[in-house]
Amino acid sequence: EELERTFFALKEQGAHNIHLVTASHYLPQVASALRTAKQQGLGIPVVYNTGGYDTVEALRRLEGLVDIYLPDLKYLNADAAQRYSAAPDYPEVAAAAILEMFRQVGPVEYAADGTLKKGVIIRHLVLPGQLSGAKDVMDWVAEHFEPGQVLFSLMSQYLPWGKAEQYPEINRRLRKGEARKAAEYMEL
Repeated sequence: EELERTFFALKEQGAHNIHLVTASHYLPQVASALRTAKQQGLGIPVVYNTGGYDTVEALRRLEGLVDIYLPDLKYLNADAAQRYSAAPDYPEVAAAAILEMFRQVGPVEYAADGTLKKGVIIRHLVLPGQLSGAKDVMDWVAEHFEPGQVLFSLMSQYLPWGKAEQYPEINRRLRKGEARKAAEYMEL
């Protein structure tokens, strides 16, 4: 009930959307609050921001409740997923999750004022020395979606932190040339 009140309070304060960040561990409560808020006429888009490591079963609990999905697609290589995230199944799980998200909300759609009304925005953070992985992600998106069906955010602001010192190949900032090559590939 408190979460529902928070949604409406944010709307009253002028929020353009309800942006839930990494809410998977509270999924039952979030889904319940969203269901009630939508029934009571919330009327602004709900954004579900996730690292992409969501099961299809969990996402199905959000069907009809989320308007905009904002998942990461970190890697499509199981070795990289194991090395950097201890999740060798991340590529399959994230790919299936993104396809489910798209099934739920469909192609991007804009409101009259130009803001995003519904859709999927896939994010990919280019890692140092991992241009081939970035290309794999871009190729996957191009193979699974027609141009304009989803939005794609290629991010280049990587900064090493946490346990990055354990991985010398990514324990540095992204070089301008790496970011430029990734952006050029995306334009193809």
